[in-house]
Parts: sequence; C-alpha cells; structure tokens
Amino acid sequence: MKRKKAGSSPKLHFMKIMAGLTLLLVLLVTAGLLANRFLMRPSPPVAPKARPIPITRPETGPVHHSIPDYEAFNREVVPPPPPITRIKPVTNGIPVAIIIDDIGYDRKIADGFLALGVPLTFSVLPKGTFNHSIIDHALAKEVEIMLHLPMEPFNYPGVNPGPGALLSSMNPDELIAQLNANLDSIPHVKGVNNHMGSKLTASSDQMRQIFTILKKRDLFFVDSRTSVDTRCRPSAELLDLPFAERDVFIDHEQNPAFVRKQIKLLIKRARRQGYAIGIAHPHPVTLAVLKEMLPELKDAVFLTHASTVVAFQQG
Repeated sequence: MKRKKAGSSPKLHFMKIMAGLTLLLVLLVTAGLLANRFLMRPSPPVAPKARPIPITRPETGPVHHSIPDYEAFNREVVPPPPPITRIKPVTNGIPVAIIIDDIGYDRKIADGFLALGVPLTFSVLPKGTFNHSIIDHALAKEVEIMLHLPMEPFNYPGVNPGPGALLSSMNPDELIAQLNANLDSIPHVKGVNNHMGSKLTASSDQMRQIFTILKKRDLFFVDSRTSVDTRCRPSAELLDLPFAERDVFIDHEQNPAFVRKQIKLLIKRARRQGYAIGIAHPHPVTLAVLKEMLPELKDAVFLTHASTVVAFQQG
C-alpha cells in the first residue's frame, strides 16, 4: 500500500491558499494607503458660512443741515463754466431771478430765506426730508417752486447726485418713470433745473426724452450749466420748450467776500443783457450776504421768479 506524500494533504493545501489570499489583501490595503497619501489631492478648504450683517437703525441727526449728506464735500464743477454771451432785448426793466438750489433738507435756513420777503424761487430735491413743510411755507410767501432734478455727472459714481437721479444707463422707460416720480413728489412745481448732470445734459437724445415730458406737463427748464458740453438749449428749441440758462453761480465758494462779488456780477450781467438768473444754495453765508445786499439789489434790478425771466426770454 502506497503512502501519501508529506504536505499533499487537503488541509495543508487550504492553509497555503488562505495565506496567499491574506498576503494579497495586505498588499492591496498598503497600495491603497500609499496611493491616498501620494497621489490624491487634498480636498479644498470649506469656506466658513457668511455671518449675517446686523441691521442697525441710523442715529437720529439734527432736524436741519445746510447740504444733503450725499453732497457734503464736493461739487460737480468748481468753478462752474462761464455764462454764454446773449443779445440784450428791448425792455423797460431788468428782471432778475435768484434760484435757491438743494432745498428740502434744512427747514431753518429755508425759513431764513423766506423771511427776506422778496420773490425767490426754491428748487427742491425730490427726496428732501422736509419738502412738504418747506413748500407750504414757501407758497405762503409767494415763493415759486421748482424741481431740482438729480442727473448723472461725468465723475459718477465718485460724485453721487443723490436719490431720484436720472442716469445715462437708463432706457427711455426707466428715465421717464423716474422723472415722473420726481415731478409727482413736488407739489405746485412750475419748472425744473438740473442738479449736477454734466454727463446727462450732454446727451441730446436723453434731454429730448426729458423735455418731452416737461412739455406735456407745461413746465419750463433752466439749465444750471454744469458743463460747457450741455445740449439743453438745442434740445429745448427743437421741442419749443420754455427755457433759460443760469448766468451766475453765487456761492460755489463759501465766504462773504466771494458771495458779495458774485451778487455784484449778477447785477452787472443783468444790466448788460437785460435780465439774469443767479443760482445760490442754502448756506448761512449766502443768506447773510443776500440780506446785507438786498437794498443794492432792489435799487439795481427787480427781483422776480424764474418763470418770469424764462417767459421774458421766450418773448
């Protein structure tokens, strides 16, 4: 009887197979660990969730201030471009209108101008804090009301014309909708002048869109002339819109000597061409000097509303 060879039993054969499988498994696990370490890229860091910004209410400020917050430390053009030369019409008097821009944010100084007791024109910003109370007081003093229409300047957004601004990026529907909203916000509005606007007033297409609405509403326009590139006059003439231009900025430098000089320049300008429009702002120095020089003004010209000078020019 033959004897089986050593190591050829089924049990021994099974053990060899299991040892081989175990070794293979160890090799696979080791290879996987090495691949994970040397070949796979680390996962990108997970950005922390944004923390919500707390909503805070603004502190209550004073009930009046001379200049709107968005225009506190800049003007679009200083000094402004000079007036253009016009031909003196035949007249028996010298009408002069003084427009006070930037009305709506300072009740106290608005009342100061009203206390002068002379015909003035208040040009009111569309979102002024105290618009309605100031307008009520102004109408009681027979002061004319205009819309001081914010328009885009060349250096926008570095210089912000404020809420309600008409921008060059607006399509015609947006432009007209904003204009109508601004006009509707100012009771008893008779006319419009531009607040800043060196870029927009240089666009004939957009000025014609604006003037079409003013024509329908039977309003006039006074070009503040913040740029020599303004296209307001030809656009107004095309639509036969009642129109005039600013002659003198009275207080773009806020010191008494300068304001006095500019008021004298306004008188000189009016005498030379037969009429004039001056634009001032609700600054204490302007009020003080205007009060001081009222006798001289009254002797030299007759103060009237902007609409009167516009109509005078149209005639």
